[in-house]
Amino acid sequence: MTIDALEAIRSRRSIRKFRSEPIPLDVLEEVVECARWAPFGTAHDVRVIKVMAGEPKAAVVAYLDERLAEVIPVMAEGPARQTLTYARSLVGIIRDAPVLVGVFTAVGREGAELSIASAACAVQNLMVAAWARGLGACYLTGAIYLADEIAHLCDLDGHQLVGLIPLGYPAHEGVRRREFPTVLWRGFGAADRGEPPAPPEAQISAVEQARAGAGERVLVVSDDLEVDQAIVSVLRRAGYEVTCAEPVEAIATHRRIAPQVTIVDAILRGVNGYDLARAIEGATHGPSPVLIVTAAYDAADEEQALMAGAADVLGKPVRDHELLARVRSLADSVALYQRIEEHAEQLEQANEELRRLQQMRDDLTNMIVHDMRTPLTNVLSGLQTIEATDYDPEITREFLPEAINAGEDLADMINNLLDISKMEAGQLTLDRKPVLATEVVAEAVERVDHLIGEKGLRLETRVPDGTMLDADRDLLKRVLLNLLSNAIKFTPDGGEITVDARRDGNAVRMCVRDTGEGIPEDQLGRLFMKFGQVQRGPAQKRQGTGLGLAFVKLAVEAHGGEVSVDSTVGEGSTFCFTIPAGAPEDH
Repeated sequence: MTIDALEAIRSRRSIRKFRSEPIPLDVLEEVVECARWAPFGTAHDVRVIKVMAGEPKAAVVAYLDERLAEVIPVMAEGPARQTLTYARSLVGIIRDAPVLVGVFTAVGREGAELSIASAACAVQNLMVAAWARGLGACYLTGAIYLADEIAHLCDLDGHQLVGLIPLGYPAHEGVRRREFPTVLWRGFGAADRGEPPAPPEAQISAVEQARAGAGERVLVVSDDLEVDQAIVSVLRRAGYEVTCAEPVEAIATHRRIAPQVTIVDAILRGVNGYDLARAIEGATHGPSPVLIVTAAYDAADEEQALMAGAADVLGKPVRDHELLARVRSLADSVALYQRIEEHAEQLEQANEELRRLQQMRDDLTNMIVHDMRTPLTNVLSGLQTIEATDYDPEITREFLPEAINAGEDLADMINNLLDISKMEAGQLTLDRKPVLATEVVAEAVERVDHLIGEKGLRLETRVPDGTMLDADRDLLKRVLLNLLSNAIKFTPDGGEITVDARRDGNAVRMCVRDTGEGIPEDQLGRLFMKFGQVQRGPAQKRQGTGLGLAFVKLAVEAHGGEVSVDSTVGEGSTFCFTIPAGAPEDH
């Protein structure tokens, strides 16, 4: 508890005169949130907080005024009449307060004693938080005699009213303000406060179904079930699946049903509960908490039980709420352990995936380095050959173009890597200008002409004269180079490659066709992924880094175009893309 909360507790007092100033919703939310965090008596507590203003509050005030006027005159003298008379004198306080908060608790199968006490804690939390936020409040319990009728008025049949708390800024000054952290809302507008709550019957039904479906199992080990029947009854009423066993069959039953919690009496015929707890602990895997109950509960007994491996000790006679709290806590610990195991398994799977990605990264790094080494080697070997021949003119004419081509290939690889990263981050700026399609196709073909000659391929271009594009010339050229390089790489010697272009509305559609081995349909989706490659036969090496087509897709899309592929295994592939058309060339 913070110092602010302590000061609020020490200084708070009931306020029964309020200013008409409304309470800001954020302040009200913070105050009510504190009430929500009040402890619960059992796992079955169902607490409802009604926040009322405007017409809903006025309806409660009118009802109380009318109903109290009816019942007080006919009441006999006694505490009830005095309480109701006092309640009637406080109706005006509710009328003047900007907000009225009602705290209700569901009347469950175990009665309302424990839940009423815990709901009263919620009322206290609300009042402390209100005072800490500069508000005033008072706790009106006089209407408890009309609790069922008020619950019905608030559509909460089956709930019991714990208290009505009017909230507002005190009429007098000098209330200290404190910053505190943050239900069901009534009278603030459905659009602002969300959908109205489900009817109470549906809420209770859903809770009951959730309990019945929880499947939490408790094993009770006893040699006299008549004595321990109260424990069994309480647990079953609370929704647990309870199995009873004699001491001699306890371990076998435990293995068969795998309970979340086992309750063992310390005094048993033939064996003491401490030894049995130790035996259960040693015969099971994973968490299997044992709760020992004993009529001779003291510090030594607790020490003996804990040393035997018991998770907790409970004295007889067992109080229902304490039994439920202990069992709930132990069952939750088992559920937490299971969740941790599941998360550990998920973490292991995630680690395995990270290891796989690490290996992929290492493989790709090696591949990129290998692919860059090839053109670099060609550059160096060509220049070294020229140097070794003392710059012989004939050798220079032969090897220098090859060295230049290899250097340009290396530069393209590096640029592809850099530009892919820029395009993915949206940081690449296009240098768009009018581009003549025949020129950029010719420049790309010239770059790969030596590769076409080496494999004896036939290359045909079908680009109409005067076709203009609105594009970044360098990026467009590299798009064509990547597509041509792939076509050359996967087309067998003597094959044919075609580059064509045609006007398609406001765009130009350009295609590169080859007569290569083709691509299986189930692998077409991988082509344009970064580092994605077609999985060929196990004996075939991976060819390239898988960056070229990723660059093609990003570069085309950066222009506002689209890329597509059509392929038939054994016949070849066609890669097409669209680029915005430019204005026609002047003649």
